[in-house]
Amino acid sequence: MKRIDGARVPHNSADPNNFVLPATMQRLLGRDDGESIRLYRVTFEEGARTHWHTHNDSQLLFGLSGRCVVVDRDGNEEVLDPGDVVVIEAGLEHWHGAASGGTGAHLAINVGTDTTWLEPSV
Repeated sequence: MKRIDGARVPHNSADPNNFVLPATMQRLLGRDDGESIRLYRVTFEEGARTHWHTHNDSQLLFGLSGRCVVVDRDGNEEVLDPGDVVVIEAGLEHWHGAASGGTGAHLAINVGTDTTWLEPSV
């Protein structure tokens, strides 16, 4: 059994190579933790979002606060309110961030371990 004390895990600025800022990321389970999943709390200020990207396995996004949006290359859009879950299948090119006109935060649960980052979303 492993406990992660989220109150002690820092919230750092999201990587500008992978995000349109401002956004912060709290890495709860990452590459260095020896687990087969990744777990991140991501907070998006108005207008912030990820770049286009894919995952090698499913990604689940759990809404925490505000409103987030998830968009795929075909223009399909899902709004993520607190308590909602969006499941993104492996290999789907997508981005996610704050919904228009506000801020949002979600918990990203990456079942796989690899993310392939693509170009910025507009």
